[in-house]
Amino acid sequence: MGEEQKGSFRTATLELLKKKEGRLTTLPFITRVADLANHLSLSKQSKSEIDRVSRVFPFRIPEFYLQLMDKGNPVCPIRMQSLPSLEELEGTGETDPLGEQRISITPSFLKKYPGRGVFLAGARCAMYCRFCNRRRLVGRQWNPKLSWEESFLQMERQADLKEIIVSGGDPFMLPACDFAYVMERLRAINRIRIVRVSTRIPVVYPEGLLEGQLKALSGMPSLWIVIHINHPREISPEFIDAVRRLKGIGANMLSQTVLLRRVNDCARILRNLFETLVSLGIKPYYLFQLDEVAGAGHFKVRIEEGIRIMRHLRENCSGLAIPHYALDITGGLGKIPLDYRYIKGRKGEEVHVESPAGVAGMYTDNGKKSECASCGICKG
Repeated sequence: MGEEQKGSFRTATLELLKKKEGRLTTLPFITRVADLANHLSLSKQSKSEIDRVSRVFPFRIPEFYLQLMDKGNPVCPIRMQSLPSLEELEGTGETDPLGEQRISITPSFLKKYPGRGVFLAGARCAMYCRFCNRRRLVGRQWNPKLSWEESFLQMERQADLKEIIVSGGDPFMLPACDFAYVMERLRAINRIRIVRVSTRIPVVYPEGLLEGQLKALSGMPSLWIVIHINHPREISPEFIDAVRRLKGIGANMLSQTVLLRRVNDCARILRNLFETLVSLGIKPYYLFQLDEVAGAGHFKVRIEEGIRIMRHLRENCSGLAIPHYALDITGGLGKIPLDYRYIKGRKGEEVHVESPAGVAGMYTDNGKKSECASCGICKG
């Protein structure tokens, strides 16, 4: 797409969206302690602590998400995820735990694995999660839009690129005209077969899901929406309606969840969450072990506890409700599965295994050696 075409497309899209949707003049986000105190009963000490932490790690909470909070409960899972805590100034951690700077082809295009890449479309989120692994970027002065065109050019040059994960910040926080432009550019790269959009908007700010954005996504050959959701309390009527609207344009729905101490480190909480998501047509995809990001160590759950939770899920849930329990290795070394070892040993052809309920079993491993079928797929 030439520069003249890009410019005309963006101008036309902007004018259309102005007519159809107008502009949001007041955004319902809380970013100051004084405004927060209008919604919550905060002591003078609490205000001081929130102010102190937010000077290092800014906070931003949609009024919608705040209404989901149990305001009388200091360990409400909504409160824990959204309000700054002095614990964020303690402990260790990395500013870039996944080594994204090392794998950056451009400031907004990352490529770690063959065949797929990550496009950081924006730097804004509706809410600044207190455990975000990109808190070095989100809510700061960084502007990925400055490198968009360079990123699209690099995507066109990547011969193996088949899948793009659109992330950020939250892609749905882009103005609808910018979001439409991004989707148009991705559509124009013929080798990209799959587009994933990672978002928290349906959970924390469902009114931010605009018709112009949905229209921009319509007709994508293989579109996957990955919703970040951590607790059953986040499943609101507005969330359900946002999911319905996304499914209405043909999107495939996945979820990802971060295992968080004092928020969802309970097998029954996660079972409730995952089974409810499945009933809404959303496949739980990942349960992530917390990344070792600076300021979030107090959310870390021991891996052995995560494995215990996964054993409970395997014993009690449909396979549809069981996500991959995964760790993204610090330093950008890639994701690995974390799970209980159900193979307990072997003796000759006898493989000794254990069921999710802890019952011993045996499988006779006497299959014949695999042979290449010479089908030619590997040469494609």
